[in-house]
Amino acid sequence: MNSPTPLTLRLLGVVCVATVLPWALAKAACNLRDSPIRQPHDLPTETLAKNAKSAAQELAQRAASGRFREAAELARGDAAKELLDADARCQAEPAPCERRRSLADRVYTRAVVASRGPFEATARTESRVGDEAPERFALRLAQEDGRWYVVRRTPLEGEIDAPVLPDEVVAPVAIRPSAHGHGNMSIAPGGGVTLPAPGQDSPVHTGSPHGSAPSSDAPSDTSTPQP
Repeated sequence: MNSPTPLTLRLLGVVCVATVLPWALAKAACNLRDSPIRQPHDLPTETLAKNAKSAAQELAQRAASGRFREAAELARGDAAKELLDADARCQAEPAPCERRRSLADRVYTRAVVASRGPFEATARTESRVGDEAPERFALRLAQEDGRWYVVRRTPLEGEIDAPVLPDEVVAPVAIRPSAHGHGNMSIAPGGGVTLPAPGQDSPVHTGSPHGSAPSSDAPSDTSTPQP
C-alpha cells in the first residue's frame, strides 16, 4: 500500500512552511526592533521621604552621583552637615565631582532596612559608581512630620546583607512627648496596648488595686437611718 502518497507529503510540507516561516519572520522582526528604553518616573523628594528605605536609597544614590546638596535634602543634623561640606569641597575642587556626575547613568544603589521602629530606623546602602569598588554606608534615620531623614551616615564594613548588629536594632515601641507635655505611645503591630485617641490625655487610675480592700481614706456613710 502506497501510503502516504507523494501528494500528501507535498501538502504537509506546504502547511509546515506556511506555519513556521511567518512565525520565524515575526520573531526575528520583533527581536531586531529597537524598543525605547523606559526610564523610571522622577518622584519628588516629599514622596521618596515617606518611606525609610526609599529615603536611604535616594540619599545614597544622590551622594554617589556627586549631588551632595540634593542629598542633604534627605538628611538632618550631622549627616546634613557632612553632605554640605562635601558639596563645598566640590565647589573648591570641581574635578572629582564632575567625574562622578559624568558617570551618573552608571551609578547603581541598593538599600536594605536593618531595623525599624515607629520613629527610628537603621538601613544599609551599597552604591557602585562605574567600575569602582562599591561604597557601603550604615545609616540611622529618624521620622519627623511624616518624613524620614538620615541623621547619621558612617562607612560600613562588610556586606549590606550581613547579620544585624546590636547597635543597629531600634526599639519597636517609642514614646514621643506631645505638644501638651503628655507622652504619645506608638507600638508595633501585634501588641496589646490600648492607645489614647489623638489629642486626648491618657486616663489616670486613682482607685484601689484589683482585689484589694477599699482604702481607709475613702469617705463612708455612717449616718443612722431615720425611722
